[in-house]
Amino acid sequence: MIEAKDFAETMNTTKNPQILDVRTPEEFTQGHIDNAANVNWLGDRFVADAEKFDKTKPVFVYCKSGRRSKKATEKLQELGFKNIYELKGGFMKWSAAGLNKPTE
Repeated sequence: MIEAKDFAETMNTTKNPQILDVRTPEEFTQGHIDNAANVNWLGDRFVADAEKFDKTKPVFVYCKSGRRSKKATEKLQELGFKNIYELKGGFMKWSAAGLNKPTE
């Protein structure tokens, strides 16, 4: 679990970062990190959707406050993902840090 600023720096220095927003589609449409994919932890397709990503490359995971991303990170580890960055405090901390640019 890493702080928002470090999460952003690592993400920005990673070529073609895989960013997983594990919130609901409704939350996702209200704002999200640029280039994030919505992989709903609460949905019944989380594993199937997560399997579409490259397990050998870093993956960046966040939710609203950090609770769902913790569970999602544990599941991703079970699925074989090796390099997982989890945003501490979720999208709320990301926004509070001023890192949230409006999505188009």
